[in-house]
Amino acid sequence: MVPPEFANFFIASASAGGALVGLLFVAVSIAPEQMVTRRAPLERQAVAGSAFTALVNAFFLSLVALIPHFNFGLVIVPFSSLCLVTSLIQAWQLFRSLKSWQSLLRRAFLVLLSVALYGLELVNGFQLITDPSQVGIVYGLVSCLLGAFALGLTRAWELLGVHRYGLFGWLNPLRDVNDTESFSRAGNSHSAAEQPTTDDAALRSPPQ
Repeated sequence: MVPPEFANFFIASASAGGALVGLLFVAVSIAPEQMVTRRAPLERQAVAGSAFTALVNAFFLSLVALIPHFNFGLVIVPFSSLCLVTSLIQAWQLFRSLKSWQSLLRRAFLVLLSVALYGLELVNGFQLITDPSQVGIVYGLVSCLLGAFALGLTRAWELLGVHRYGLFGWLNPLRDVNDTESFSRAGNSHSAAEQPTTDDAALRSPPQ
């Protein structure tokens, strides 16, 4: 059972989590073929999955924490394990096709943050099951929920294609995808500019 002084926090957390998950669905539905379908780049699929998993994790655990007279560590352990397994599956898919060492670092950064977050959450869940009277464990879970919100919002921000600067901009897993698409658009524009129009072609063709 969650101490009464945490009730307002979990109410606000569950409300914010539900709203953010809904907004993420709206953002993805605008162009699903570029983010979540099989035709979408693998990096975009992973970032979208990471954002969705983090926000659902924060929403669901906050909601369960509001159940009275219930040790929600019994829910944290299986749900955090599911999120952890999901992150490991994403890691396996990402590391199957590496392009460069920069791509390796960016994909590793994407995966390690999720694995560390859900691993810590899993440990706190086990501790809550064995000793539910420890308020310090609840503070640890609150830190994990804040981390899940931060991770989900960051990944959603990256998914929208917002340009970031500095080290975190370089570690953005979508940097390779964005650079490739920019190069392709530039190449297509250059080809279109070089292609002669119908009038130009008629003027250059010799008279018969």
